[in-house]
Amino acid sequence: MRDVVDEEQPIQDRLDRFELIAELAVGGMGSVYLARLSGAGGFQRLYAIKRLHDHLAKNDDFISMFLDEARLAARIHHPNVVPIVEIDTTEAGYYLVMEYIEGDTAWHLFQRAAKTGKQVPDRVAIRIALDSLAGLHAAHELTGDDGKPLEIVHRDVSPHNILVGVDGVARITDFGIARAATRLAVTQSGQLKGKLAYMAPEQARSETVDRRADVFSMGICLWEMLARKRLFKTEFEAETLNRLLYDPIPLLRSVVPTVPAEIEAVCMKALTRDPDKRFATAAEFADALEQAARPYDLVGGKREVSSTVDTVLGSELAERREAIRAWRVESDPGRSAFAAAAPSSPSTVSDVGSAPSGRRLPENSGMVAAPVSNRRASIGVALFAAGLALATGLLEWNGARAQGASVARPEAPIVPAGVASPSLAPVPPGDMVTAHPPVAEPPSSTPSAEPAPSAPPPSGARPGRTAGAGVAIPARPPAGKVVPRPPGPAPSDMMVNPYR
Repeated sequence: MRDVVDEEQPIQDRLDRFELIAELAVGGMGSVYLARLSGAGGFQRLYAIKRLHDHLAKNDDFISMFLDEARLAARIHHPNVVPIVEIDTTEAGYYLVMEYIEGDTAWHLFQRAAKTGKQVPDRVAIRIALDSLAGLHAAHELTGDDGKPLEIVHRDVSPHNILVGVDGVARITDFGIARAATRLAVTQSGQLKGKLAYMAPEQARSETVDRRADVFSMGICLWEMLARKRLFKTEFEAETLNRLLYDPIPLLRSVVPTVPAEIEAVCMKALTRDPDKRFATAAEFADALEQAARPYDLVGGKREVSSTVDTVLGSELAERREAIRAWRVESDPGRSAFAAAAPSSPSTVSDVGSAPSGRRLPENSGMVAAPVSNRRASIGVALFAAGLALATGLLEWNGARAQGASVARPEAPIVPAGVASPSLAPVPPGDMVTAHPPVAEPPSSTPSAEPAPSAPPPSGARPGRTAGAGVAIPARPPAGKVVPRPPGPAPSDMMVNPYR
């Protein structure tokens, strides 16, 4: 199948709203890609997209089967079934959007463990089987809008279609050749669908199948996960089919003597060739397996499964995460400025509020502060200057009134936005907005009034320092004279930078 895929056109960058990152897997009907969906405010989410092979995209039978997968699987809402999000079509053909499950297949988990000499504990194997049976039972029990059973049969249950996530949960996926009573595509007589080494005997003989065929296939999966070897698979399909239909099925304890006899009995009942002698449902199979394994403490938990996945596949999953991270940085450096430490990256919506307004970050920090409008800063400076002038005038007027003199109340200067006041230091764009208040010269004929409140000294100035601070040292008022203060609070740090 890989040769067929290689002959097709190279992977495109986008599929409608989705950005395609990499190919995850290849199946008989289509390829699965890792994709990203981006949205407003820096929203990002990863999905798995399944798309028909190009040589099947124009085949009406395969298209109908592909639509069946979405129509049926999208109805299943269960934690042990990979959710179907949506289905759509483009000029390239139909595609299916699924939740992205970080992890790998049970097949790859056990294959990798065998190659590296690591062990997948029996407790983990049984937990994977229990999760898979729960997902299958949810699919088997699904009903239509009229309340009638849809009679879904997966017909392709195998370790390749069991995803084991880093969260320790196993999920059934790929209902691509599932059969239902309301199915659009009808399988041709005598045509085999699925993997021969994991088929039920009645399915291999092209007979009518029901949910018990999935029970047999799940029995094969359990046998192989506990025995760490293939049950029916041989080099030649004809021999594989003969072993499946006629050869005695090896007892599990003949391969692994340490397996409890109760667990072997459950597994061999699921592998009975007569459907009437098997478990009637996947739930019945799961209950019997758990009851047999519980006394021997062989029912693993999610944390143990997660730990095993990390032990066996941790390095591969870490490389995958790093590849995804590098792709994100390369495809969208603006949103990855912090992770990639790329200087002078443009700010985005998600960057707003990440740094104090107007501050300059160190040039070698690799970060860019959220931009501040210069117009807003100019308006704030102008309003502050006008307030200081008005406060100074009020103080002079009150001081003169206390001495019995009349002093004209000065008008507050109007400073247009964006025009620097003569009494203010120039404000470079992006710098902290600081102001030096104007120094009011009191009339020579009257005692000096108390000075207007001033802005705090610039950062770095020592307490009590006056030289060079831009603040006038007021003359001491005459003894016995009380100089009233203007109403309202003194200017604070918030007034210096109103955008903090």
